[in-house]
Amino acid sequence: MPPGRGATSVRLLLRTNSDSMNIWIINHNAAVPSQAWSIRHVSLGAELVRRGHSVSLFASNFSSGMKAYLTPAHGGRIQWEQALGVKMGWLPTPAYSSNSWGRLWNNLVFGFRVLDLPRNCCARPDVVYGSTPDPFAALAGWRVARRLGVPFVWEIRDIWPQSLIDMGMSRFHPFVPVCAAMERHLCCNSDAIVTLMPDAASHLVAHGATRCRIHWIPNGVNFNLVPPVVPPKPKEALELIYAGAYGGGNNPELILDAAVKLRERGGPLLRFRFIGNGAGEHALLAKRAALNLDNVSFEPPVPRAQVYSLLNEADILLAPYAKLDVHRFGVSLNKLFDYMAVARPIIFATCASNHPVTDARCGIEVPADDADALANSISTLAGLAREERWQLGLNGRRYAEQNHNFARLAVKLETILAGAACQPPGAHRVTNNQGLEAARPILENDQAV
Repeated sequence: MPPGRGATSVRLLLRTNSDSMNIWIINHNAAVPSQAWSIRHVSLGAELVRRGHSVSLFASNFSSGMKAYLTPAHGGRIQWEQALGVKMGWLPTPAYSSNSWGRLWNNLVFGFRVLDLPRNCCARPDVVYGSTPDPFAALAGWRVARRLGVPFVWEIRDIWPQSLIDMGMSRFHPFVPVCAAMERHLCCNSDAIVTLMPDAASHLVAHGATRCRIHWIPNGVNFNLVPPVVPPKPKEALELIYAGAYGGGNNPELILDAAVKLRERGGPLLRFRFIGNGAGEHALLAKRAALNLDNVSFEPPVPRAQVYSLLNEADILLAPYAKLDVHRFGVSLNKLFDYMAVARPIIFATCASNHPVTDARCGIEVPADDADALANSISTLAGLAREERWQLGLNGRRYAEQNHNFARLAVKLETILAGAACQPPGAHRVTNNQGLEAARPILENDQAV
């Protein structure tokens, strides 16, 4: 039986920010380096473990990106493994094949599995860290934290339902008001909020959060997995690589439009490589065939631990993003920082409020959905000397090391979690505009709050 409020108060009086914490992280889509998916949380967790904390990361055993089971299901039991020192708890969920009712059922089942964690896990956490975009997982994490009498820190990776509306969902879809209600609840009731988007604070405040509880921790790179950087080898055709999902906020189709324009212009030999998968894969393959682009190839996704070796083969890396209204809050793309880590120049098609490629001086930013601008930027970088492209890549590498190294980002997360763990759960509703003093920004470029 979880201790009541009285026991919680005694525990909080004895805790200091330097204490070792038992941290539960909940992210429906978390993965480990041997899988081709996001490793943000296992990387942050590994750094927290190195700093003396115990970390359990709970994720679905069915990958939404790969549409495959990551671990075998054994009834309703949690499957455990160690990954980079983090205890990975795979929660069994049903399979699905498309973004339909099957995905919704998968999300709901995962939420119910999270609610059952207090019964299945012996070690009581000091703080629960729940991540979206799946709002059911974060809401279930909040409920578990309240049941156990511990603080809850909410990580918002994407703004739902606005992102769903931008990608075509009707504002009158029944899921929209449900999702909006969960968003407002978490804004009002989380003990601290971490956002990946640098300009999201105004939106969160408008939905009930207090600004002092909002903190920015962008995506980053686990440099332990990145091989030493080397210049690309000279080759007959310059290689341009896109690595990532075919769908969501990405717009890889723009690359095909630019490739046609470049073929019409003539110029240096170019080879376009797509590495990934997603809902838009069949449409991309069909468009390549219709346009007769014989210098375009498609390759399956690879585990995160192997992707850097493939990126090293590129001369130029491409990150075309779709024009979505939600990008006014800024973006924090895994692929951008992975690209920077291997020291290659980047072309970023974007309408976001922030400009990481420009800030890093590692390539060119162009308007989203503008094939002419993308083609022009490819011509510009292709026309540079190899040494000039290499210098742009090194600029990006330095920027990623300084601003997006998970080892540094974990220090900030540790401070936020420790600050929350030193407060009674729900204390923000009493103190109102008094923030968690222990969670002051510690990175020089923390400009979101």
